[in-house]
Amino acid sequence: MGQRTISGDTVYQGIDLPADDLLGDADCRICAGLGWVSYKVMVGDPRFGKAEPCPCRIELLTSDSAQLIRYSNLKALERIRFDGLSGDGPSAKSELRYLYKQAHNRCLEYASAPKGWLVITGAVGLGKTHLAASIVNEAIALEIPAIYMPVPDFFDHLRGASNPYEDSGADDFFVQMREAKLLVLDDFGMAGTTAWAKEKLLQLLNHRFNALLPTVIVLAVPLERLDPALRARVGDGTITDTLNLDVTSGSPVADLGLPEEQLLKRMSFDSFDPRGNRGRTLSRSQSNSLHYAYDVSRTFADAPEGWLVLLGDTGVGKTHLAVAIVRERLEAGESVAFAFVPALLDHLRFTFTPDSTVNYDQLFEWIRQVPLLILDDLGAQRTSPWAEEKLYQLIVHRHNARLATVITTRGLSADNNDPISSRLKDPSLVSVLAIDVPDYRDQELQRLSVEDSPKPRYGRNRRISS
Repeated sequence: MGQRTISGDTVYQGIDLPADDLLGDADCRICAGLGWVSYKVMVGDPRFGKAEPCPCRIELLTSDSAQLIRYSNLKALERIRFDGLSGDGPSAKSELRYLYKQAHNRCLEYASAPKGWLVITGAVGLGKTHLAASIVNEAIALEIPAIYMPVPDFFDHLRGASNPYEDSGADDFFVQMREAKLLVLDDFGMAGTTAWAKEKLLQLLNHRFNALLPTVIVLAVPLERLDPALRARVGDGTITDTLNLDVTSGSPVADLGLPEEQLLKRMSFDSFDPRGNRGRTLSRSQSNSLHYAYDVSRTFADAPEGWLVLLGDTGVGKTHLAVAIVRERLEAGESVAFAFVPALLDHLRFTFTPDSTVNYDQLFEWIRQVPLLILDDLGAQRTSPWAEEKLYQLIVHRHNARLATVITTRGLSADNNDPISSRLKDPSLVSVLAIDVPDYRDQELQRLSVEDSPKPRYGRNRRISS
């Protein structure tokens, strides 16, 4: 058995194999079908004495559509497809079904034309793996080579394929993961991050990130719990789209955090009529106040920053705009909490009862720190020293931390010494939107409105005019 030089710096053991036994492309000018390459390098070079898979071997593994299923590593997940999934997801909670539907549509879109990175996060049992498997199966149906790989299995494969005498197995596997046309990494963050594991995972991520290779990452833990180096890459927003199936995953209670399902369905920016209740003619100042509140709220929903105070009488559209903001942020996969102020205080009080399974400190800290908080109907709560103290603590913390907040209220105290009202009037942080229009819910006017033509629908691109 002699050596055969295929290219200037590539040497092979000259083995004549039948075509069916070739590991690479028989017409490959580099390896002549052997599928492996070794390099003429100096002793001490990391490649010295090692064989690496030829590029043609990787291409061969992924070019034959008949091999795509085997190549995908789906196993039992081969049967999971988008058309077999419920569009509402597995959860009975309305807010989670809403999020799942949005994620389902985005994953289907991604699978048809993989581009960039997709990160799917949420609690166990919300359908993350099913969405990931469906992406792979949809890609295969379109003859796009794809690999599904749980991260713990990735490490097991690397360890099992490595031995001190022949490292080619590990190298072959790693190159397949690194160069896959579409790679889905499930259970990301579940395996222990030893120095070796972290290094191999970073090598994989950095290569795919720099090469802009389509990658789907299913997080087994919240993003903030990942190793900082891994989090910096996975959380990079330049090519990454994050789908959060459980925006209330950090919430210690199940029934606090989002509006009721009927409100989410009914109250959107598209269903809000900035002309007011059309059974009554608005004055110019009234019309301007409503349009301005609509425009500012819509702009805020695109990129929440600072505070909004929606001020006005009952029925002028304050809650509608607040819920519309919630919808926009949910569709963007962001964490948001919506709380009717009297109900929030009731939840806090309940934590002190023997039947409560929620710790007060846990609940209050979640409300204090959530990235976007909507407090609906501030001032409707029963006043007591305890209630005032809790609201004061909440508002002062979010004011000092400059955390995005929306507050609806029927009035602000004229007393500038009031510690809550003074912060709601802070012009450096707060935009106060006074809405001065008739009640939308006036029954007689509603009847008149029904007889009129349909309401116009305002597009997403509407912005505040300068």
